[in-house]
Amino acid sequence: MKNTTAFILFSLLFCIGTFAQSKQNEVPEKPQSAINFKEIVYNFKEVNYGSDVSHSFFFTNNSNSVVTIKDVKPSCGCTTTDFTKGPIMPGKSGSVSIKYDSSREGYFAKSVTVVINEETFVLTFLGTVLKAPTDQNTRPKN
Repeated sequence: MKNTTAFILFSLLFCIGTFAQSKQNEVPEKPQSAINFKEIVYNFKEVNYGSDVSHSFFFTNNSNSVVTIKDVKPSCGCTTTDFTKGPIMPGKSGSVSIKYDSSREGYFAKSVTVVINEETFVLTFLGTVLKAPTDQNTRPKN
């Protein structure tokens, strides 16, 4: 009888210890966002030097509450932004538009940080500005 009781107690302690360990190793799930951006990264690919380079990031309010864009901050002074002002009702859409100054040749990867209610999103855009055209009239004649 003592052996049976000891076996049952040992089994219970083993099960409890195993259960506690499995809970410690689990990564908590990130809560589902109320905002769903259509995309968070946009690649302009190649753009001409000095051309208008702009893009709009669209999102939908999937919550049952009104949301508002509280803040939009570009990562550098080479980017200007515009965004949906005022409340965005449940099921409705809004946007964050960016315009990049393409007067610098070469690769670029920039971001814009957007705060909607209490959530923060980072939108990224990238591409390559092609070399500036050379003026044919300033070349020496042979």
